[in-house]
This record gives sequence, C-alpha cells and structure tokens, in this order.
Amino acid sequence: MVKDDLLPLRAECTMLFQSNPYMVESIDGLEQRLGRKKEVLVPVLELLVKQGILQLLEDESLPLYRYQEPFVVTELESKSNLEGT
Repeated sequence: MVKDDLLPLRAECTMLFQSNPYMVESIDGLEQRLGRKKEVLVPVLELLVKQGILQLLEDESLPLYRYQEPFVVTELESKSNLEGT
C-alpha cells in the first residue's frame, strides 16, 4: 500500500484514540473496531507510534496501543514581565 493511501486510515485511527483517550487496544481489537485487516493496520500503527500520537505498551507477546496526549508548551510570562516592568 502506498503511503498516501494510508492517510485516511491514519486519520481514522487517530480520531478513534483521541475520542477514547483512555482506551488501550490490541491489533485484534482494532481490527474489529475499524473493520480493517491486521496487515493494513500494522504499518499505520507503527507510523503513529513514531509520530508520538500513539504509545506502544508491550505485554509479553501482545502489543497494546494507547493514545499519547500531545505535549503542549504554554507561555506563562507576559510581555511586560519579560521587559522588566
């Protein structure tokens, strides 16, 4: 499968995990939830793990996936604090 062909499935997986941020799921469970074959899901899940969107939890031979909340940096200091006023 060409990488561009995986884009809709990447979005579908991302939205599933974002909508259920505490869900922990195996590949078999994702096959059932998404109605997709394992062979198609594995490269997508690996890519989402590399991108930091999903976290891979390995429990012996059963890989589990969960959503990884993005790290957000917020600016706490105002401009006036930076200028020394």
